[in-house]
Amino acid sequence: MNLPQYRTFERITAAILLIGMILVVLLASWSFLWSVFHVTINIDQQLDFATFQTLFDRVLAALITLELANSVHQMAKGRHGLIQVRTVVIIGILAVVRKFILLEIETASGVLLMGLGAAILALGLVYALTHWIEERAHRGPEDQTAESEAPR
Repeated sequence: MNLPQYRTFERITAAILLIGMILVVLLASWSFLWSVFHVTINIDQQLDFATFQTLFDRVLAALITLELANSVHQMAKGRHGLIQVRTVVIIGILAVVRKFILLEIETASGVLLMGLGAAILALGLVYALTHWIEERAHRGPEDQTAESEAPR
Protein backbone atom coordinates (compact mmCIF):
# COMPACT_ATOMS: atom_id res chain seq x y z
CA MET A 1 0.00 0.00 0.00
CA ASN A 2 1.53 3.31 -1.03
CA LEU A 3 1.46 6.48 1.03
CA PRO A 4 -1.67 8.20 -0.43
CA GLN A 5 -3.67 4.97 -0.11
CA TYR A 6 -2.51 4.52 3.47
CA ARG A 7 -3.43 8.11 4.37
CA THR A 8 -6.91 7.56 2.91
CA PHE A 9 -7.22 4.30 4.85
CA GLU A 10 -6.03 6.06 8.02
CA ARG A 11 -8.56 8.87 7.65
CA ILE A 12 -11.48 6.53 6.93
CA THR A 13 -10.57 4.35 9.92
CA ALA A 14 -10.21 7.44 12.13
CA ALA A 15 -13.62 8.71 10.99
CA ILE A 16 -15.22 5.36 11.90
CA LEU A 17 -13.46 5.41 15.28
CA LEU A 18 -14.60 9.00 15.81
CA ILE A 19 -18.24 7.98 15.39
CA GLY A 20 -17.71 5.28 18.02
CA MET A 21 -15.90 7.74 20.32
CA ILE A 22 -18.81 10.19 20.03
CA LEU A 23 -21.10 7.47 21.31
CA VAL A 24 -18.69 6.69 24.17
CA VAL A 25 -18.47 10.41 25.10
CA LEU A 26 -22.26 10.63 25.13
CA LEU A 27 -22.52 7.50 27.30
CA ALA A 28 -19.87 8.79 29.74
CA SER A 29 -21.58 12.19 29.92
CA TRP A 30 -24.96 10.54 30.47
CA SER A 31 -23.50 8.39 33.23
CA PHE A 32 -22.10 11.47 34.95
CA LEU A 33 -25.33 13.43 34.61
CA TRP A 34 -27.39 10.46 35.85
CA SER A 35 -25.12 10.15 38.89
CA VAL A 36 -25.44 13.87 39.67
CA PHE A 37 -29.22 13.64 39.28
CA HIS A 38 -29.34 10.59 41.53
CA VAL A 39 -27.25 12.33 44.22
CA THR A 40 -29.39 15.46 43.93
CA ILE A 41 -32.72 13.70 44.43
CA ASN A 42 -31.31 11.79 47.42
CA ILE A 43 -30.03 14.94 49.10
CA ASP A 44 -31.45 13.85 52.46
CA GLN A 45 -28.67 11.24 52.67
CA GLN A 46 -25.29 12.28 53.95
CA LEU A 47 -22.83 12.74 51.09
CA ASP A 48 -19.85 10.57 51.78
CA PHE A 49 -16.42 10.45 50.20
CA ALA A 50 -17.30 7.40 48.09
CA THR A 51 -20.11 9.37 46.43
CA PHE A 52 -17.74 12.20 45.54
CA GLN A 53 -15.23 9.66 44.26
CA THR A 54 -17.89 8.21 42.00
CA LEU A 55 -18.86 11.64 40.67
CA PHE A 56 -15.26 12.61 39.98
CA ASP A 57 -14.65 9.21 38.39
CA ARG A 58 -17.55 9.77 36.02
CA VAL A 59 -16.57 13.32 35.08
CA LEU A 60 -12.94 12.35 34.51
CA ALA A 61 -14.03 9.36 32.42
CA ALA A 62 -16.07 11.77 30.28
CA LEU A 63 -13.10 14.14 29.96
CA ILE A 64 -10.72 11.32 29.04
CA THR A 65 -13.07 10.02 26.37
CA LEU A 66 -13.56 13.54 25.06
CA GLU A 67 -9.79 14.07 24.78
CA LEU A 68 -9.41 10.68 23.12
CA ALA A 69 -12.14 11.63 20.63
CA ASN A 70 -10.24 14.87 20.00
CA SER A 71 -7.10 12.85 19.26
CA VAL A 72 -8.99 10.63 16.83
CA HIS A 73 -10.53 13.74 15.23
CA GLN A 74 -7.04 15.20 14.71
CA MET A 75 -5.97 11.95 13.07
CA ALA A 76 -9.07 12.02 10.82
CA LYS A 77 -8.13 15.54 9.71
CA GLY A 78 -4.61 14.37 8.93
CA ARG A 79 -2.91 16.34 11.68
CA HIS A 80 0.18 14.69 13.06
CA GLY A 81 3.06 15.83 15.21
CA LEU A 82 3.16 17.78 18.43
CA ILE A 83 -0.59 18.37 18.57
CA GLN A 84 -1.21 14.62 18.81
CA VAL A 85 1.64 14.15 21.28
CA ARG A 86 0.23 16.87 23.53
CA THR A 87 -3.25 15.33 23.37
CA VAL A 88 -1.91 11.89 24.31
CA VAL A 89 0.04 13.42 27.20
CA ILE A 90 -3.10 15.21 28.43
CA ILE A 91 -4.99 11.91 28.29
CA GLY A 92 -2.20 10.31 30.34
CA ILE A 93 -2.29 13.09 32.93
CA LEU A 94 -6.07 12.80 33.24
CA ALA A 95 -5.82 9.01 33.61
CA VAL A 96 -3.23 9.28 36.39
CA VAL A 97 -5.24 12.00 38.17
CA ARG A 98 -8.29 9.74 37.91
CA LYS A 99 -6.27 6.93 39.48
CA PHE A 100 -5.22 9.25 42.34
CA ILE A 101 -8.85 10.21 42.99
CA LEU A 102 -10.06 6.60 43.00
CA LEU A 103 -7.13 5.35 45.04
CA GLU A 104 -7.87 3.99 48.48
CA ILE A 105 -4.98 5.54 50.37
CA GLU A 106 -5.17 3.02 53.20
CA THR A 107 -4.44 0.12 50.85
CA ALA A 108 -1.98 1.89 48.53
CA SER A 109 1.67 1.02 48.80
CA GLY A 110 4.41 3.63 48.86
CA VAL A 111 5.85 2.20 45.66
CA LEU A 112 2.53 2.72 43.86
CA LEU A 113 2.31 6.32 45.08
CA MET A 114 5.89 7.01 44.03
CA GLY A 115 5.21 5.44 40.63
CA LEU A 116 2.11 7.57 40.09
CA GLY A 117 4.03 10.66 41.21
CA ALA A 118 6.85 9.84 38.80
CA ALA A 119 4.32 9.32 36.01
CA ILE A 120 2.76 12.74 36.67
CA LEU A 121 6.19 14.37 36.77
CA ALA A 122 7.28 12.70 33.51
CA LEU A 123 4.02 13.57 31.75
CA GLY A 124 4.23 17.15 33.00
CA LEU A 125 7.79 17.47 31.70
CA VAL A 126 6.82 16.06 28.30
CA TYR A 127 3.87 18.46 28.17
CA ALA A 128 6.12 21.41 29.05
CA LEU A 129 8.67 20.27 26.45
CA THR A 130 6.04 20.04 23.69
CA HIS A 131 4.78 23.51 24.64
CA TRP A 132 8.34 24.88 24.55
CA ILE A 133 9.07 23.27 21.16
CA GLU A 134 5.79 24.53 19.70
CA GLU A 135 6.45 28.03 21.02
CA ARG A 136 9.93 28.07 19.44
CA ALA A 137 8.50 26.82 16.14
CA HIS A 138 5.93 29.64 16.07
CA ARG A 139 8.53 32.35 16.67
CA GLY A 140 10.29 33.67 13.63
CA PRO A 141 13.96 32.88 12.92
CA GLU A 142 14.92 36.50 13.62
CA ASP A 143 13.43 36.22 17.14
CA GLN A 144 15.48 33.09 17.84
CA THR A 145 18.67 34.70 16.45
CA ALA A 146 18.19 37.82 18.57
CA GLU A 147 17.60 35.65 21.60
CA SER A 148 20.80 33.67 21.09
CA GLU A 149 22.88 36.84 20.52
CA ALA A 150 21.57 38.68 23.57
CA PRO A 151 24.15 39.32 26.30
CA ARG A 152 23.76 37.31 29.45
